[in-house]
Amino acid sequence: MTTQTLEAEKPPEPERTANSVHPLAQPAGAGARGLLEWFARARAEAPVFWDESRQAWQVFRYDDYLTVSTNPQLFSSDFSPVFPVPEELAILMGPGTFGGIDPPRHGPLRKLVSQAFTPRRIATLEPRIAEITRGLLDGLREKGQIDVVSDLAYPLPVIVIAELLGIPAEDRDLFREWVDVILNNEGMEYPNLPDDFSETMGPAIKEWGDYLYRRIALKRETPTDDLMSGLIEAEVEGRRLTDEEIVNIVALLLTAGHISSATLLGNLFLVLDEHREAQAELRADRDLIPGAIEETLRYRSPFNNIFRLLKEDTDILGHPMKAGQMVVAWIASANRDSAHFSDPDTFDVRRQPNKHMSFGHGIHHCLGSFLARLEAKVFLELFFDEFSDYRVEHDEVEFYEEDELTARRLPVTVTRH
Repeated sequence: MTTQTLEAEKPPEPERTANSVHPLAQPAGAGARGLLEWFARARAEAPVFWDESRQAWQVFRYDDYLTVSTNPQLFSSDFSPVFPVPEELAILMGPGTFGGIDPPRHGPLRKLVSQAFTPRRIATLEPRIAEITRGLLDGLREKGQIDVVSDLAYPLPVIVIAELLGIPAEDRDLFREWVDVILNNEGMEYPNLPDDFSETMGPAIKEWGDYLYRRIALKRETPTDDLMSGLIEAEVEGRRLTDEEIVNIVALLLTAGHISSATLLGNLFLVLDEHREAQAELRADRDLIPGAIEETLRYRSPFNNIFRLLKEDTDILGHPMKAGQMVVAWIASANRDSAHFSDPDTFDVRRQPNKHMSFGHGIHHCLGSFLARLEAKVFLELFFDEFSDYRVEHDEVEFYEEDELTARRLPVTVTRH
């Protein structure tokens, strides 16, 4: 995608004034703290505003996030009419990527995928998740310091999703390479792609796509009891998925599914290190762990925001918005809205209710949310069994982005029972 193409297809903008850059267009400070302070100011002073720097509407409050996420007839997930999908991104944003399409196409496709990705199928994975986790922990017995990301949080969900799909475990390192290319590519925020996108990401994504097409061909010849075979065999009203759609779905599950789980696991360590009294409560009463997982999702969301494209003119959010304009709705801000969460900046493992938006809402609610929660529950229980304490080595922690929300390296010093 060239700059010229983007300029030619740019959506209509609001009328500009001589001083049209909004004072809240950027966070006041760096890192997670600066981001949270920005959210708080925006919710109080300008919960919806046009951001000239991003050429998008910024949306911060919980109720407005719900409006954006539950009205696909106004707020579209399909950017292709304005920003055509470049060839290099076809594997991640092609016709099977149901996160990027709207009704009426969305419903039948999601129904097909859901047949092979049921909560019942996921629930049967609990013993295997425990077995994988024990194996990972066994490999760390001689270490006094571990990297939570590379030693635990990355391999667990990748092994689980690879086995669920029917991808050989020995190939999982390939997926880490491909996904790391995406995560490491600064500016990879579709449709705002970096200038060197084709050179830095194109080859890795093509290699990934070729691999998945070969795997699907093998599964068509010799089906097995796994999710990829289930996607091949799924049928609704005589319709089956094409190979291209299956590749798109598998790529989505391998990226979004594994990233959300890995980020949740890493965030649990960061949050429970910060709130040691809460950690002590969980160790003493394991029944509190599901609530702690939900509160971690709210307090430190795996995903920051959603992007939508306005399909028609509207003032539903209190401002005159034009068809073709982009909307950025902030999940992490909605999760700190005091209108829906009492004392929202406090981490409370007993918080009830806790209707956070961290896995999305509406028709695009994350299909893998049940799996991520199950992995986190099993993982945390077994980690507590193995280690009596841990301390995050904050000076050595590295993040993928300046917002400090997704850890690349998370060294911790551990104490065994």
